[in-house]
Amino acid sequence: MRVARLAAVSAALTLVTCTHADRSALVAPPGPEFAHVQDLDGTPDLIVDAKRLADSWVVYDQELKESFCSLEEGNTPPGVHRVLRFTVTTPNIGTADIALGDPNKHVDPNGDGDFSDSDGLYEFNTCHRHFHFRNYATYELIDGSGRIIKARKHGFCMIDVTPWQSDGGVGSWVYRICGRPARDGLPIVHGNQGISVGYADTYFKWLGGQYFLLDDPTEPVPPGDYTIRIEVNPPFPCLGIDANRPKDPITGMCHMFAESNYANNVGEAHITIPDHPGKTGFGPGGGQDPVDEIIDDENRPDK
Repeated sequence: MRVARLAAVSAALTLVTCTHADRSALVAPPGPEFAHVQDLDGTPDLIVDAKRLADSWVVYDQELKESFCSLEEGNTPPGVHRVLRFTVTTPNIGTADIALGDPNKHVDPNGDGDFSDSDGLYEFNTCHRHFHFRNYATYELIDGSGRIIKARKHGFCMIDVTPWQSDGGVGSWVYRICGRPARDGLPIVHGNQGISVGYADTYFKWLGGQYFLLDDPTEPVPPGDYTIRIEVNPPFPCLGIDANRPKDPITGMCHMFAESNYANNVGEAHITIPDHPGKTGFGPGGGQDPVDEIIDDENRPDK
């Protein structure tokens, strides 16, 4: 656990000045940035920021263009669609970082370019052109009777985006590079994925994949009251490649990474889908038209 942060500010700022040369190419979030060191003494604990979810959602008629990653990730045809968009923020409130390091070493441990020996933690996202952590979260849309009418697993490029207040104060960010394999004549980019104590990963609502399609011709969503339910590091049966993942001693289910508490991994927001969302969208996150979807989820905005 990070301790005596304030007493170490002067020395840490000197360290920041002299290290982490790749920072100049990245957009640093606001907030204090003390020492770029990993905190591995303890256990991470992720939660979902339910307030951010409740404050961000919007129902909107948006033109989804052929260049949008949402079309590929949601198997959606281009055109104007009615979508429910929302922001997902997952703070690490534990006593240690989630420190997974370079995805290349997980998908190709012996470095021979053959991914058949992958440990299954990462998958390559062809639209974003970098690695996403598998099964980072599940997104569900639930109707008034409790029936799940939309559900999808969502992979994240897991990095520090949003400073988060914890008992020890806002910590330093460490993880900022998604990583990608060598392909199409481009060299390998070694990543560093994880979430520092006192930071959160945030997928802003205008990023690719941050929506439910409401006018799906095979499964349209009628107007009414619903619940958006997000679960980070969700449980699954311990089978196949995932048989030896960390196990919850209470439920016996496996998770992609270990946490001190699996019971606080769910965040919900109650919403209303209207008949007509209007020109600026319906919901607390309305009022602005993004025009184009944000594709680069490595240098993603916080808001």
